[in-house]
Amino acid sequence: MSVKPVDLNRLRAKHDNLYETVVAISKRAKEIHEEERAELEEKLLPYKEMIRNPASESESDKVFPEQVAISLEFEARQKTAQRAISQFLQDKFDYALEEKGDTVKVQDSEENEADRD
Repeated sequence: MSVKPVDLNRLRAKHDNLYETVVAISKRAKEIHEEERAELEEKLLPYKEMIRNPASESESDKVFPEQVAISLEFEARQKTAQRAISQFLQDKFDYALEEKGDTVKVQDSEENEADRD
């Protein structure tokens, strides 16, 4: 796995506090990961059912090629942290601190546009 350096000055240019920016990006990466995990689980569900309730004994030990292809597709995708950084730099999401000061709220640009209308 190769390491892709991130230009911190580009991150700092959008908000003064780099720490807050990194926290917001990490929260967005976690959201992306959870969405992908749900999508993967949904796509693999039929195969899990076949393994749990096999029609025959040979089917219980069978590895389905479609299942492997789905897993490889998800594995080949760009890492969620890289996608979250790209989205932030492309202004696809932004964040705002809540009044309490500790919590960072990630906002999609679509939500921002809806608020402006």
